[in-house]
Amino acid sequence: MKKLRFLLVRLLVADLFATLIFFGLTRFVDQTGKISQGAGVVFYSDSAKEADARIDKGIALLEAGKVDKLVMVGGHRPQEGVVGSQDMALTAIRRSGYGARITADVSSRDTISGLQTLASQPGLTDAEQLVFISNCMHLLRAKIIFQSVTHGGPKARTACAKASLNPVDIWKRAHYEVGAWIVYVLPETWRDTVLDRLRGKPSGE
Repeated sequence: MKKLRFLLVRLLVADLFATLIFFGLTRFVDQTGKISQGAGVVFYSDSAKEADARIDKGIALLEAGKVDKLVMVGGHRPQEGVVGSQDMALTAIRRSGYGARITADVSSRDTISGLQTLASQPGLTDAEQLVFISNCMHLLRAKIIFQSVTHGGPKARTACAKASLNPVDIWKRAHYEVGAWIVYVLPETWRDTVLDRLRGKPSGE
Protein backbone atom coordinates (compact mmCIF):
# COMPACT_ATOMS: atom_id res chain seq x y z
CA MET A 1 0.00 0.00 0.00
CA LYS A 2 2.83 2.34 0.85
CA LYS A 3 4.48 1.63 -2.51
CA LEU A 4 1.21 2.35 -4.31
CA ARG A 5 0.81 5.71 -2.55
CA PHE A 6 4.42 6.57 -3.38
CA LEU A 7 3.80 5.66 -7.04
CA LEU A 8 0.66 7.78 -7.16
CA VAL A 9 2.49 10.75 -5.66
CA ARG A 10 5.27 10.40 -8.23
CA LEU A 11 2.74 10.20 -11.06
CA LEU A 12 0.97 13.30 -9.76
CA VAL A 13 4.22 15.26 -9.51
CA ALA A 14 5.22 14.15 -13.01
CA ASP A 15 1.80 15.17 -14.34
CA LEU A 16 1.99 18.62 -12.74
CA PHE A 17 5.54 19.11 -14.00
CA ALA A 18 4.55 18.10 -17.56
CA THR A 19 1.57 20.48 -17.41
CA LEU A 20 3.84 23.35 -16.31
CA ILE A 21 6.33 22.63 -19.12
CA PHE A 22 3.58 22.43 -21.73
CA PHE A 23 2.00 25.68 -20.52
CA GLY A 24 5.36 27.45 -20.54
CA LEU A 25 6.39 26.27 -23.99
CA THR A 26 3.10 27.26 -25.59
CA ARG A 27 3.65 30.87 -24.49
CA PHE A 28 6.07 31.07 -27.44
CA VAL A 29 3.22 30.37 -29.88
CA ASP A 30 2.00 33.98 -29.65
CA GLN A 31 2.93 35.92 -32.83
CA THR A 32 0.87 39.06 -32.20
CA GLY A 33 3.90 41.29 -32.75
CA LYS A 34 4.54 39.82 -36.21
CA ILE A 35 1.00 40.27 -37.53
CA SER A 36 0.61 42.98 -40.14
CA GLN A 37 -2.48 42.16 -42.19
CA GLY A 38 -4.79 39.29 -42.96
CA ALA A 39 -8.04 37.71 -41.83
CA GLY A 40 -8.63 36.93 -38.18
CA VAL A 41 -10.08 33.52 -37.27
CA VAL A 42 -11.58 33.35 -33.78
CA PHE A 43 -12.20 29.85 -32.40
CA TYR A 44 -15.31 29.14 -30.36
CA SER A 45 -15.08 28.20 -26.68
CA ASP A 46 -17.74 26.64 -24.44
CA SER A 47 -16.32 28.77 -21.62
CA ALA A 48 -17.93 32.22 -21.55
CA LYS A 49 -14.76 33.66 -19.98
CA GLU A 50 -12.50 32.20 -22.70
CA ALA A 51 -14.92 33.21 -25.46
CA ASP A 52 -14.90 36.81 -24.19
CA ALA A 53 -11.09 36.86 -24.11
CA ARG A 54 -10.90 35.60 -27.71
CA ILE A 55 -13.49 38.11 -28.90
CA ASP A 56 -11.65 40.97 -27.18
CA LYS A 57 -8.35 39.86 -28.76
CA GLY A 58 -9.95 39.74 -32.20
CA ILE A 59 -11.49 43.20 -31.80
CA ALA A 60 -8.15 44.61 -30.60
CA LEU A 61 -6.42 43.26 -33.71
CA LEU A 62 -9.20 44.66 -35.90
CA GLU A 63 -8.98 48.10 -34.31
CA ALA A 64 -5.18 48.09 -34.60
CA GLY A 65 -5.44 47.36 -38.34
CA LYS A 66 -3.58 44.06 -37.96
CA VAL A 67 -6.53 42.14 -39.49
CA ASP A 68 -9.20 43.45 -41.84
CA LYS A 69 -11.99 41.08 -40.81
CA LEU A 70 -12.91 38.44 -38.26
CA VAL A 71 -14.47 35.03 -38.88
CA MET A 72 -15.80 33.05 -35.93
CA VAL A 73 -15.58 29.26 -36.29
CA GLY A 74 -16.73 26.22 -34.33
CA GLY A 75 -19.44 25.62 -31.77
CA HIS A 76 -22.11 24.07 -34.00
CA ARG A 77 -24.02 21.78 -31.63
CA PRO A 78 -26.89 20.17 -33.62
CA GLN A 79 -28.19 18.18 -30.66
CA GLU A 80 -28.49 21.36 -28.58
CA GLY A 81 -29.69 23.72 -31.31
CA VAL A 82 -26.70 25.96 -30.65
CA VAL A 83 -24.42 27.73 -33.15
CA GLY A 84 -21.60 29.02 -30.97
CA SER A 85 -19.71 30.86 -33.68
CA GLN A 86 -22.81 32.87 -34.57
CA ASP A 87 -23.37 33.83 -30.93
CA MET A 88 -19.74 34.97 -30.67
CA ALA A 89 -20.02 36.98 -33.90
CA LEU A 90 -23.12 38.78 -32.62
CA THR A 91 -21.36 39.53 -29.34
CA ALA A 92 -18.31 40.88 -31.20
CA ILE A 93 -20.49 43.07 -33.42
CA ARG A 94 -22.35 44.53 -30.44
CA ARG A 95 -19.08 45.10 -28.61
CA SER A 96 -17.19 46.70 -31.51
CA GLY A 97 -19.71 48.09 -33.99
CA TYR A 98 -17.87 46.43 -36.91
CA GLY A 99 -20.91 44.62 -38.28
CA ALA A 100 -19.69 44.51 -41.87
CA ARG A 101 -16.33 43.01 -40.92
CA ILE A 102 -17.38 40.21 -38.59
CA THR A 103 -18.93 36.96 -39.81
CA ALA A 104 -19.41 33.39 -38.62
CA ASP A 105 -18.99 29.96 -40.14
CA VAL A 106 -22.11 28.21 -38.88
CA SER A 107 -21.28 24.69 -40.07
CA SER A 108 -18.12 23.79 -38.13
CA ARG A 109 -18.51 21.93 -34.84
CA ASP A 110 -14.87 21.53 -33.80
CA THR A 111 -11.34 22.66 -34.60
CA ILE A 112 -10.81 20.09 -37.36
CA SER A 113 -14.02 20.84 -39.29
CA GLY A 114 -13.50 24.57 -38.76
CA LEU A 115 -10.04 24.43 -40.32
CA GLN A 116 -11.24 22.26 -43.18
CA THR A 117 -13.93 24.85 -43.91
CA LEU A 118 -11.39 27.67 -43.84
CA ALA A 119 -9.21 25.79 -46.32
CA SER A 120 -12.03 25.84 -48.88
CA GLN A 121 -13.38 29.39 -48.52
CA PRO A 122 -12.27 31.64 -51.42
CA GLY A 123 -12.49 34.77 -49.27
CA LEU A 124 -9.95 33.29 -46.87
CA THR A 125 -7.73 31.09 -49.04
CA ASP A 126 -6.61 34.13 -51.04
CA ALA A 127 -5.79 36.14 -47.91
CA GLU A 128 -2.13 36.93 -47.37
CA GLN A 129 -2.30 35.31 -43.96
CA LEU A 130 -4.81 33.91 -41.51
CA VAL A 131 -4.52 34.95 -37.90
CA PHE A 132 -5.75 32.27 -35.52
CA ILE A 133 -7.09 33.64 -32.23
CA SER A 134 -7.52 31.37 -29.22
CA ASN A 135 -5.58 30.35 -26.12
CA CYS A 136 -1.94 29.43 -26.67
CA MET A 137 -2.30 25.72 -25.94
CA HIS A 138 -5.10 25.38 -28.47
CA LEU A 139 -3.28 27.43 -31.10
CA LEU A 140 -0.38 25.01 -31.22
CA ARG A 141 -2.77 22.23 -32.23
CA ALA A 142 -4.80 24.43 -34.60
CA LYS A 143 -1.77 25.55 -36.55
CA ILE A 144 -0.46 22.01 -37.03
CA ILE A 145 -3.89 20.74 -38.14
CA PHE A 146 -4.28 23.66 -40.56
CA GLN A 147 -0.95 22.88 -42.20
CA SER A 148 -2.00 19.25 -42.60
CA VAL A 149 -5.34 20.04 -44.30
CA THR A 150 -4.27 22.89 -46.58
CA HIS A 151 -0.95 21.76 -48.08
CA GLY A 152 -0.11 25.35 -48.97
CA GLY A 153 -2.30 28.44 -49.11
CA PRO A 154 -2.10 31.42 -46.78
CA LYS A 155 0.40 31.53 -43.96
CA ALA A 156 -1.09 30.93 -40.53
CA ARG A 157 -0.17 33.26 -37.68
CA THR A 158 -1.25 32.85 -34.08
CA ALA A 159 -2.46 35.43 -31.56
CA CYS A 160 -3.00 34.31 -27.97
CA ALA A 161 -6.01 35.63 -26.12
CA LYS A 162 -5.62 36.50 -22.45
CA ALA A 163 -5.64 33.26 -20.48
CA SER A 164 -6.47 32.41 -16.90
CA LEU A 165 -3.43 31.92 -14.67
CA ASN A 166 -5.41 29.85 -12.20
CA PRO A 167 -3.43 26.59 -11.80
CA VAL A 168 -6.63 24.52 -11.90
CA ASP A 169 -7.71 26.17 -15.17
CA ILE A 170 -4.26 25.57 -16.66
CA TRP A 171 -4.34 21.91 -15.61
CA LYS A 172 -7.81 21.41 -17.09
CA ARG A 173 -6.88 23.08 -20.37
CA ALA A 174 -3.66 21.10 -20.73
CA HIS A 175 -5.47 17.81 -20.19
CA TYR A 176 -8.25 18.86 -22.57
CA GLU A 177 -5.57 19.40 -25.20
CA VAL A 178 -4.10 15.96 -24.54
CA GLY A 179 -7.54 14.45 -25.13
CA ALA A 180 -8.02 16.53 -28.29
CA TRP A 181 -4.66 15.38 -29.67
CA ILE A 182 -5.62 11.76 -29.03
CA VAL A 183 -8.89 12.25 -30.92
CA TYR A 184 -7.06 13.95 -33.79
CA VAL A 185 -4.59 11.09 -34.35
CA LEU A 186 -7.32 8.43 -34.36
CA PRO A 187 -8.28 6.89 -37.73
CA GLU A 188 -10.80 9.19 -39.41
CA THR A 189 -13.83 6.88 -38.96
CA TRP A 190 -13.06 6.46 -35.26
CA ARG A 191 -12.50 10.18 -34.87
CA ASP A 192 -15.84 10.98 -36.54
CA THR A 193 -17.62 8.54 -34.24
CA VAL A 194 -16.12 10.20 -31.17
CA LEU A 195 -16.95 13.70 -32.43
CA ASP A 196 -20.50 12.66 -33.36
CA ARG A 197 -20.99 11.49 -29.78
CA LEU A 198 -19.38 14.59 -28.23
CA ARG A 199 -20.59 17.31 -30.60
CA GLY A 200 -23.56 15.82 -32.44
CA LYS A 201 -23.70 14.77 -36.08
CA PRO A 202 -23.19 17.47 -38.73
CA SER A 203 -26.36 18.92 -40.28
CA GLY A 204 -27.87 16.79 -43.01
CA GLU A 205 -26.67 13.47 -41.58
